[in-house]
Amino acid sequence: MDISPAEATVMAALIGGLVALVTGLVTASLTRSSTERRLRREFVLDYAAERVAHELLQSEWPLRSLNVIKIHLGGFSDNDLRKILVRAGAIRFVSKSGAELWGLLERNRQLLGVTHINEDPANPPIMPEWMAM
Repeated sequence: MDISPAEATVMAALIGGLVALVTGLVTASLTRSSTERRLRREFVLDYAAERVAHELLQSEWPLRSLNVIKIHLGGFSDNDLRKILVRAGAIRFVSKSGAELWGLLERNRQLLGVTHINEDPANPPIMPEWMAM
């Protein structure tokens, strides 16, 4: 069986197209799977941080200073930590001395609308030396 040059060109184009299609599908599948794993890790980390923040704010004290929360939830910038606290259901207050305090909305409904409270934390946190660096 003799193949004409035109038929050979068409066959080569079809084979090349098929190889490109298979390569594209494999690449898309690997990229999707990699992205999915990364997003799952990030979600688990964020959810774990929110869960810990919620537990910290469920303690005997209705309000906690941002500094105390930072000691227990290290590794986050102040703004990232604030976002975690909001996602955990917390609201922010400012103490008499200007300290940033956080408490769960469900435990501090009576303070809604109040931005500054007329008290200071009973036990101001002492920042460990390793955190002051």
